[in-house]
Amino acid sequence: MKRLFPVIVLAAWIIYSLAACNTPQPLPTAPTPIPTLPPATLPAPGAATPRAALAGVSFPANPPAAQAGQTIYQAKCANCHGADGKPAVEKARNFQDEDYLRGAVPVEFYQAITNGLQGMPGFKDQLNDEERWHVTFFLWSFSVKSDRLAKGKTVYDANCLACHGADGKGLIPQARRLTDVEYIASASATQFYQAVSGGKGIMPAWQDRLSPEDRWAAVEYARAFAYISR
Repeated sequence: MKRLFPVIVLAAWIIYSLAACNTPQPLPTAPTPIPTLPPATLPAPGAATPRAALAGVSFPANPPAAQAGQTIYQAKCANCHGADGKPAVEKARNFQDEDYLRGAVPVEFYQAITNGLQGMPGFKDQLNDEERWHVTFFLWSFSVKSDRLAKGKTVYDANCLACHGADGKGLIPQARRLTDVEYIASASATQFYQAVSGGKGIMPAWQDRLSPEDRWAAVEYARAFAYISR
């Protein structure tokens, strides 16, 4: 019995030591406290996403007026491109070519009007920024007719207005502001059509809900917020 007692004491000491090792120890105090972050906030409805400025491009603060571009076009462009947008000289662009205009990017037209392109002279010394933007967007009037815009309004009001608003300035934070000239001028109508068809961000795909004709009409009407006063 005397020899058994030390064994019991040793076993008890081992069990106590193991229990102490398994007891969770408090974490050391951090040298600096973790800062408290302010609550996240959503951007203002229709806020534009900043993009890097394009070389030599000055985007207007207010939407240009395509109507004001007509007089400029007739005075400066009609001799080559035709009063009706059909070319009057060889190699001039045909602005009644709907497929061409749908794939064209407005800001590239603005750059060509400003600096010239191939055989076309630049007009930066003859027209100010505002006038160059007026005539840039007037070119779309040759292929986007008033009846197409009227149809587009019907489709837009039924399917797009709830997010983008009747004035195109957006009713929800995630909706693009369609009056943002830089946003509209930096992409072609075809790119907008693809986004509407397949969906983008929170915007659902409309290819199974609207016909191709309705989608094109809605896109052209939506883009016109940036250059037609309503």
